[in-house]
Amino acid sequence: MASYDKEYIIRYLEGELSPAEQPAFESALQSDPALAAELAECREVIHTLQQRLPQDDTAAALRRSMQELSRVHFKREAKLVSFKRYYTGVAAAAAIIILAVVLWPRGDYMDRWGATQMVSSSERGDNGDTLLQQASVYFNNKQFDKALPLLEKAVAADSSNTMALFYRGVAKLHTDAIDAGRRDLEKVYGSESVFRYEAAFYIAISYAQEKNIAMAKEWLDKIPGGTAVSEKAGELRKKME
Repeated sequence: MASYDKEYIIRYLEGELSPAEQPAFESALQSDPALAAELAECREVIHTLQQRLPQDDTAAALRRSMQELSRVHFKREAKLVSFKRYYTGVAAAAAIIILAVVLWPRGDYMDRWGATQMVSSSERGDNGDTLLQQASVYFNNKQFDKALPLLEKAVAADSSNTMALFYRGVAKLHTDAIDAGRRDLEKVYGSESVFRYEAAFYIAISYAQEKNIAMAKEWLDKIPGGTAVSEKAGELRKKME
């Protein structure tokens, strides 16, 4: 399978791929959830920057810095680098900083802290894995309403599949089915799943979103240090204080 870097993705978003390149890239998008997720991330960052940067003096200053970085690091012969291409290389760091620190609404915990990528395994090649592979494409493109029916089928096919249950719970939170999402995540937390502390973290986010700080902290307290999400849990706690 061909490897596509961010530069190639940006070329696709700008409509710069050749007639031969574009169909091959779009075919890869259908079979590679990670590539589809990266495309969605690039598109979201670009859209957010375009919508918000012009109205904000601080962001405008940052954009000028990005332009200078682009001029120095990404200068191309006989062609100006477009605004979208600031996403690549050094400019990518600036864009991500703007997105994570300046632009997100401070009270929107789900958008700011709830982003995750669904990675499914196809080692067994059974129907459950096929469903998860299909669901991951929608999930990673933030099309949670389309991912949910597939995750429902995966859980119905194997109720012990805590990975499917975890992602179903997260998808429900993102579609405002908060109580149902928490029930799924509480089941995952109560199991021996590798996702149990991530489940606790998402339950905490859901309470923070509702401004129920006491319950959010109660769930954060369930996450021991040294786990995959303990650092994020500490950061979230600080944001709520």
